[in-house]
Amino acid sequence: MLAHVIACAVIYLKTGNGSFLVFAAIFTVIALARLYDMSRFDRAALANPTHEQLSKWEFRYLVGASAVCTVLGTMCFFSTYVVKDSFAELASLSILLASVVSIVGRNYASRAAVIVMSACSLIPVLAGFVLAGSTFHMIIGFLLIPYFLSNIQMANGLREFLFAAVMGRRELAVVAGRFDAALNNMPQGLIMFDGDGKLVVVNNKAVSLLQISPDTDLTGRSLQTVLRYCSLHGLFPRSKLENIRTLIDDLLAGRRERDLFQFSDGRYIEFSCNQRRDEGAVLIFEDVTQRIEAEAQIQHMARYDGLTGLPNRMHFESLVKSLLARRAHGRQMALVVLDINDFKHVNDTLGHHVGDQLLQKLAERLGDMDPTRFIPSRFGGDEFVIFVPDSGAETDIALMMNHLLEAVSGAYRLLDHSVQVEVNAGVALAPASRFDLQSLHIKADLALYEAKGSEDRSWAVFEEAMDIRYRSRQRLKNDLRGAIANGSLKVVYQPIVSTQSLRIVSCEALSRWDHPELGPISPADYIPLAEEMGIITDITRFMLERACVDCVNWGDRIGVSVNLSAIDLKNSDITHIIASALRNSGLPTNLLEVEVTESAIISDRNKTCNVLQQLKNAGINVALDDFGTGYSSLSYLNTLPLTKVKVDRSFVRDITTDRRSLMLLRGVTQISHEMGLGVTVEGVETQEQLALIRGAAGADLVQGYLLGAPLPANAISTLIDKSFPLPEESRKMLPTAM
Repeated sequence: MLAHVIACAVIYLKTGNGSFLVFAAIFTVIALARLYDMSRFDRAALANPTHEQLSKWEFRYLVGASAVCTVLGTMCFFSTYVVKDSFAELASLSILLASVVSIVGRNYASRAAVIVMSACSLIPVLAGFVLAGSTFHMIIGFLLIPYFLSNIQMANGLREFLFAAVMGRRELAVVAGRFDAALNNMPQGLIMFDGDGKLVVVNNKAVSLLQISPDTDLTGRSLQTVLRYCSLHGLFPRSKLENIRTLIDDLLAGRRERDLFQFSDGRYIEFSCNQRRDEGAVLIFEDVTQRIEAEAQIQHMARYDGLTGLPNRMHFESLVKSLLARRAHGRQMALVVLDINDFKHVNDTLGHHVGDQLLQKLAERLGDMDPTRFIPSRFGGDEFVIFVPDSGAETDIALMMNHLLEAVSGAYRLLDHSVQVEVNAGVALAPASRFDLQSLHIKADLALYEAKGSEDRSWAVFEEAMDIRYRSRQRLKNDLRGAIANGSLKVVYQPIVSTQSLRIVSCEALSRWDHPELGPISPADYIPLAEEMGIITDITRFMLERACVDCVNWGDRIGVSVNLSAIDLKNSDITHIIASALRNSGLPTNLLEVEVTESAIISDRNKTCNVLQQLKNAGINVALDDFGTGYSSLSYLNTLPLTKVKVDRSFVRDITTDRRSLMLLRGVTQISHEMGLGVTVEGVETQEQLALIRGAAGADLVQGYLLGAPLPANAISTLIDKSFPLPEESRKMLPTAM
């Protein structure tokens, strides 16, 4: 506006034409109107303008700008065609061209504005030059056309270039925003260094992990400054400042790929580094505390027993090997295998949760012992293995073992129960130069087995004789299994005689085994082996089938009795086995009798009672064998489904010399009779004993070597019609009892 008004004033002064003052006034009015319009635009609420609003304001702007261009063109027309003053033409055309130049710079964004404003400026000027009538004016006038067209083209090119730049910047801002979002949402901390070791990029996770205030600007800082800041705020002690600085320097220099550092608050931070092509590096770090703790937990689970916390087998072996490698031992070492007496009884009667607590308490007592002297472990179940690096002289073994067993034996308070615990142990000794964990474990197990089989000691030291006995026992097991499979066992029968008629009324079936190399093996030796091996039921099945067939061959005049073990009574198939033997042989059920001992009943009283009741309901006789040897036998007379009581030979031994023994035998007989039970007395070996039993004791049946040793089935057939006792010469013909 000022340039236009001043130009009009100068032309007026030169030409004296007052029309130029009018032009000056018009420029002023238009400029004030545009300023007012612009102030309204500044005050308008255009935070989120619509397309219609923007078009309205653009139109108002275009009207004002076009008015200025039209007045400029008209002033040039007036100077050229009306005034025809060369200065007026020069001055007005100069102002016009200067203003036209600004059209490109100020209006490139709007194609319509550039075209309209250029047309408003060009048309009046061109008309003036053409109407001036001069050829030269006409040439100059037409040359203005390409000038204006080039301005329009420049404006279009500038608009497209700047629009592309604006859009590129916007896209770059979007990409940068996304990158920034990704960078700051990384689970890892990231710090980028330039070639001088200065920080150029730091994401939010890095600030959080390093516990730096979010308001702190780290850009341009050195690593040393950041680490010193972290140290001052307690992230790690100043004594470790140099360590972590060296660690990160090694990473940045490429001497390491990754490393781990623990901060003062217990967190584990893992650092890794990538080198940049343009020199510098990117340091990435993350909190791996959970991973480290999980790995530690996994390692602990892999090395230690989950219930007791003691080392397991594998870790125990590594501990022993480590001590041997470090020579942290004496001249003689010991391996102790320890287990709890009747631990299964605790589980069965009090529950496995109480049994687990017992194991935990015992492990605590082992752990409280001198850790340099006793290194305990749990191998499973109730088996604990203890390594003693220095067991001292052999004379010190007893003191060591007594100390160990006293520590773990005794009363344990478990939940609402108090349990008295006794333990057995086996010990294997070896000098350090010949220590072999596997072989010593086997030897300690053998010693433990010996201790468990002994009544007068709770621990034993391995001796070579134990290994010999063990190997013999294993061989005997294998041979017994083969004997059962091949049918090599035999059945003999001991007569059971009526005290009234002295005739055989039944026979007890007994198994016999003649080993092809070792000769006759006592049932007291191989029956426990069969129970231990779990094949006793196979022997019982064989005995039942053979006894039922032999009894049928005797006619229906005598019965047969077969013993059942505790394992048989736990076997749900025992009733089917007995029924099958009776069915296959055709033996009447009343001629079969099964004998059970008190030990078989104690193992599972409820199940035993149910099995015996089924047998009794089927018509099979049930006898309680070895009556009087247990602590609670009398209660069984009332609670078990019995038909007979077999009084143990211990009642008979002294009846001829001790009146109290005779009275006790008579009392048992009378109680049994009053409860409707028959009575068989075992172990009768003399005529005097037989006479007292027939007279004073009042028993129903007797059994013993006086009345016959165990005989083959065909020999029993010859005795069925004979009365006992046999003549002396007949007894001499009987085979010797095994």
